[in-house]
Amino acid sequence: MRKMYLLSMFLIGALAYGQVGVNNITPKSTLDIMSKTTDGSTSEGLIIPRVTGNALKAAETSTVYGDDQDAALVFVTAAPDPDNRTGQVEGMDSRGFYYFDAGSNRWVKMVSSGTSTAALAQLLCSGSSDVGVLESGQSAAGVSTTIPYSGGNGGIYSAQIVNSIGVTGLTAVLTSGTLNNGSGTLIYTITGTPSAAGNAIFDIDFAGQTCGFSRTVQPSSNFPDVVPVIINGQTRQMLTHNLGGDTTQDPNVPTQAIMGNYYQWGKKNAVATAYTPASAISGWNTSAAGNKAWNSGTEAAPVKTANDPCPSGFRVLTRNEWTGFNTASTTTNIGTWATTTTNGATNFSAAKVFSNNGSTVTLPIIGMRDNTTGVLVNRANIGYYWSSTENGTLYSYFQSVTSSSNNPSGYNTRPTGIGIRCISE
Repeated sequence: MRKMYLLSMFLIGALAYGQVGVNNITPKSTLDIMSKTTDGSTSEGLIIPRVTGNALKAAETSTVYGDDQDAALVFVTAAPDPDNRTGQVEGMDSRGFYYFDAGSNRWVKMVSSGTSTAALAQLLCSGSSDVGVLESGQSAAGVSTTIPYSGGNGGIYSAQIVNSIGVTGLTAVLTSGTLNNGSGTLIYTITGTPSAAGNAIFDIDFAGQTCGFSRTVQPSSNFPDVVPVIINGQTRQMLTHNLGGDTTQDPNVPTQAIMGNYYQWGKKNAVATAYTPASAISGWNTSAAGNKAWNSGTEAAPVKTANDPCPSGFRVLTRNEWTGFNTASTTTNIGTWATTTTNGATNFSAAKVFSNNGSTVTLPIIGMRDNTTGVLVNRANIGYYWSSTENGTLYSYFQSVTSSSNNPSGYNTRPTGIGIRCISE
């Protein structure tokens, strides 16, 4: 009887005044609830309907929530399963209060800092940029695609996993985060092992916007083109061959074919190959490239330039990255090493093998071409590999590899011809 009495009082109050009070005879709004006690002797509060995220996803399938349910409030007791976090429940990543926003057709989490569910005006897959290489049958590592967006609302978004179609076996993983207010980017990390060569397609549905991007999967080869390595705590892809080396040859068996080309710092085109005679090169260019020729950013945040000779998605390492690579590696020497600067011109057997992150990276001891004449020195004695880092305005740093050390702090004048090994951007 008591429950019926309260219900009748609610109805009478609403009809008479258009306002309802609970424990309150003078309501100041449509519904005005006052606590029954103030000493903590009884439970107080308003219990909002409690549902699971999966139940709300099922409700979306049945078109339960629409314009008529705008501003409906619920308490979500458990986030929907990761595969269900699409559509109306896309931003539902944890327990909490959510309200239904019919305008965006989304459940929006209520937090003190404001709207938590991400919303944006446009997702720009056509402007996406790729890092790393995918090869059939090879596990992806250090591979990602960055997608720009515009009109971000500063909202929070949950992690997202998108499976590939076309070439299967891959997933694009977006970690949870917060949108910028305005323009920004989303970074999808590609994981898994592609089932075949061809195009892996990823259809993205994010914050009410949809678009797609594809990644080319190269055919498998006898030798991997890239291997995952650890540099400064991050997994990156490093080319297994020197730039200009014969990629059909085993990168871990030193021969003339895998020595690669020689480049002057800051310039795009090679000035010599492994087959160029050791003598001076007629017409050797002694002009030096200016600062920022290979890195228009900073040492901490490098940005590849048009002069960088590495293939798309890769660039010359910075000095800091060479340091990080050395730190994360153990090394062994292979082959016969020269003992002077000139007695190894026809010796292509010397190399240093770096073991890093379970991967093998072999750096042939290629020597260098002299900065004034182009004559070959130190083949099989010292290996030289450029970094993109300047030392003043006339010199630049390189990684020097000897039988007893690996030193990224060596430097020489920029017209010197030195080898290049590329890392993913």
